[in-house]
Amino acid sequence: MGLFGPDKITVTLDRYQYKPGDIIKGSVGLNLRKPIRARKLVVSLLGKVKTTHRDSKGHMQMEYVVIYDFTIPLDGENDYLSEMYKFEIKIQPDLLQMHSSNQQIQQILQAKLGTFGAILGQIATGGQSPVRWMVHTQLDIPMKLDVHKSQDIVISE
Repeated sequence: MGLFGPDKITVTLDRYQYKPGDIIKGSVGLNLRKPIRARKLVVSLLGKVKTTHRDSKGHMQMEYVVIYDFTIPLDGENDYLSEMYKFEIKIQPDLLQMHSSNQQIQQILQAKLGTFGAILGQIATGGQSPVRWMVHTQLDIPMKLDVHKSQDIVISE
């Protein structure tokens, strides 16, 4: 049960540890209080790296930057209430090699954030944090807060 009532969306996976080339099998369950008109329902495999930097006032800021995003649609524009959606995501066989080198992470951060990203990349990869992998689902609701849920997973050789 969440802080303001029951969870509105759940992610259930067949397991939580995977290897490159495996298939993540799971389901997304919606349990909304009333019907909601939404643009789409998606599920994603995300890879995030923790970065630390100073803001304009000199305060240390920590944030996660997405370095990998594979998203698949589960449903389109629709009225949503209480549904269950099954999904499968195949993990790329070379996923860990693609996102293991410091130089690649620096390039991704620079591409996403420009020069600031290059500086972040140097900082982040100096004491590099591991990639945080997760399955994330999101119900895109126009002009309101989206309903979303994430489940951390482990991807290792």
